[in-house]
Amino acid sequence: MNLSVPTNWQPDLLQKLNKSKVTEIYGKIDRDAVGGARPSYALAYISKREAAKHVALIHKNNLKFNYLINAVCLGNTEWTSRGQKSIRRTLDWLSEIGVDSVTVAIPYLLHLIKKSYPDLKVKVSLCANVCTPIQAKYWEDLGAEEINLSPWTTNRNFDLLRQIRKAIKCSLQLYANTTCITGCPALSHHYGMASHASSSNIYGEEFFIDYCKYYCLYLKLSKPMRYISSCFIRPEDLHYYSDIGIDKIKLGDRETNTDYISNVVEAYTLGKYDGNLLDLLIKRPKDKISHSRYFFWKKVKFFFHPCKVNLIEVFWHISGLNVANQSYLDNRKLDGFLDFFVSGKCKLANCEECGYCKSVAEKALIIPEGFRKELLKKLEIFIGKLVDGSLFYIK
Repeated sequence: MNLSVPTNWQPDLLQKLNKSKVTEIYGKIDRDAVGGARPSYALAYISKREAAKHVALIHKNNLKFNYLINAVCLGNTEWTSRGQKSIRRTLDWLSEIGVDSVTVAIPYLLHLIKKSYPDLKVKVSLCANVCTPIQAKYWEDLGAEEINLSPWTTNRNFDLLRQIRKAIKCSLQLYANTTCITGCPALSHHYGMASHASSSNIYGEEFFIDYCKYYCLYLKLSKPMRYISSCFIRPEDLHYYSDIGIDKIKLGDRETNTDYISNVVEAYTLGKYDGNLLDLLIKRPKDKISHSRYFFWKKVKFFFHPCKVNLIEVFWHISGLNVANQSYLDNRKLDGFLDFFVSGKCKLANCEECGYCKSVAEKALIIPEGFRKELLKKLEIFIGKLVDGSLFYIK
């Protein structure tokens, strides 16, 4: 199984990666005219000149480079002269530095690239939420060379994966190391916020508080079995997907340092990981990209909106909200776990009635009860204040 691996733009990344199964590196600068699935403050800053050198180094290592322009919303700037020019300047630059492909989540961008930049291969982002054979066929007919399927719907649904594989000829990719919950209710909102928060075309409204992230954490802590029923794919289980024709696995995360990325790549290259599976699925504070002086002040500038929200109180509420610090998911106790899904026993209808993932969580997942209740209480207070408006000076 080939791997698509993120770049954090750090100079030591390519040296430390086990590249034996890596065919592609993907990434994005912190801010451009289109935007994408990560807010600008979360990504390392790199100049366009440095980015071009990094892409050239990737090519010297006989790897392809995929650039993400996977925003789900352009704020209607695409229908203005200024927006059109800036989008095309971004695409001109990508062509000039020799990127091999781009990933989009909007059909309009695929149309535009195929018409005006025919040398660029185009892939469909998981943000497009492709989860049916009909959807996949529409994108293929538009000219997509590869489709990232929706992990929230397809990663555990093998009947559906077979139907999609049968319906289309283009390459299929799945995102593996994530604990995003199945059927996430905040999906569209989350990617919409991130798209606006990373676009240089949207002025004055790029700031946001990641409500979706903390609501997701609340849902999982309130019912820990949701960590098991989420859409992760273990390194040991890649062969199930290869057997039905999935071409490539995408790994994350672009927000992390080189040690984290190389550890994840090593596990999925070997097809085995002993220990805490959460090491591969959840980034801890220590796993974040090192903060250069510019990176630090970029974050300060992004968040400094004293007239919009009480940021001191926001940061006080979210401090320490990382479940991985005291949690353990024993990967060896998950051996054979996926057979239940491969055989089609999961109908994605009612997790409460089924109870399979709950029984697995009781066996393999350890979250200290006192710690879990403490985080839940903090999340309830924080989310409550976001909802009632008290953090925004309206009460």
